[in-house]
Amino acid sequence: MIKSINADIKSDFNTLYKSQMLPVLKRYELFRQAIFNKCIMIEIAVVIVVGLIFYIFSEIRGFWESQYSTAITAIIVIGFVFFISWIPYHYKKKFKNGLKQRCNNMLKKCFGTLDWGYSEVDEFLIRQSQLFGAFNRISYDDKFTGVYKQTDFSVSETEMLYIVEGKRKMVFPVFKGVILSFASNKDIQAHTIVTTKGDNSIRNYNPASWYTILVVLPLLWTGYFDSSSRWMLFIGIGLLLYIVYDFIMKRRKLSSVKLEDLNFDKRFSVYSQNQIEARYLITPSFMERLNNLRTSFGTKKIKCAFFDDKIVFAISTPKDLFELGDFHRSLLDKKKVKEFYDEIMAIYNMIDYFKLSEKTGL
Repeated sequence: MIKSINADIKSDFNTLYKSQMLPVLKRYELFRQAIFNKCIMIEIAVVIVVGLIFYIFSEIRGFWESQYSTAITAIIVIGFVFFISWIPYHYKKKFKNGLKQRCNNMLKKCFGTLDWGYSEVDEFLIRQSQLFGAFNRISYDDKFTGVYKQTDFSVSETEMLYIVEGKRKMVFPVFKGVILSFASNKDIQAHTIVTTKGDNSIRNYNPASWYTILVVLPLLWTGYFDSSSRWMLFIGIGLLLYIVYDFIMKRRKLSSVKLEDLNFDKRFSVYSQNQIEARYLITPSFMERLNNLRTSFGTKKIKCAFFDDKIVFAISTPKDLFELGDFHRSLLDKKKVKEFYDEIMAIYNMIDYFKLSEKTGL
């Protein structure tokens, strides 16, 4: 039955591609070539202009010995690097958005219920899942919702960062990849997390905690040895106690679960509010499927959460997913379209694979 449904979708997709999508791609390929060539010409022009500027500077007597030469050179180089990086980003984004707008309605005809540009995977759901560390910067790329076998799902390509502003700006990567949310087929009472072994960026932990401790230590040192700065000691102790308290309280919310499968236990860690329910959810078949899913996506990092009426998967990958075409490649090359089809079908296969549409066990 699964193979039959997948075969029907593939047949519809191939028919749609030949009859409707390919003519659109042929026309849009001319646009891609035009803006790609324009991008190259602008970059060449920028390089020539910068080269001429430095040539003129070299002809000005005493310029390189002047006190302003270093600052002016730095400004020009920084501006050059920024501009030469921004140009392809700008045109690539313009290309991607235009392609999706032209193909959106056709994709709906094939996959039926896909709704591009919207996803229930938002900041609230992400924090609620406790699958990630704390973050203060989040961005989305492709996002969409759909229904397959009466199972609602939402998908979002997401990147999360934790940024510490100051004299020295520090950026902590929290997550980059795709997040998939499915309607649960079970009545989940407790919160359970399964994550790749060694992944500490979960349960909303602050990735900059160690940096905060480094800030606290000088306060403790100064306050202890300098009686006139005793107030710094109390502030340092207060901050340290808060960090420890926050750490303990987050660990209490979800305790570690030990499972009998030693191979799974080597690869994954399980945390839950309810040990019994966790063992009910994380069955041997689920363990096998999750491990195989990690392999099939070609990633070492994968995690999932069971809570309320949802199951959320987070798959770390640097790949730019769900793209019908590549800015640097001809749209008539069907390889990218095939990759797009395979990525959509991977979501459908997850519903089949984990039996998310069934009201029985996973």
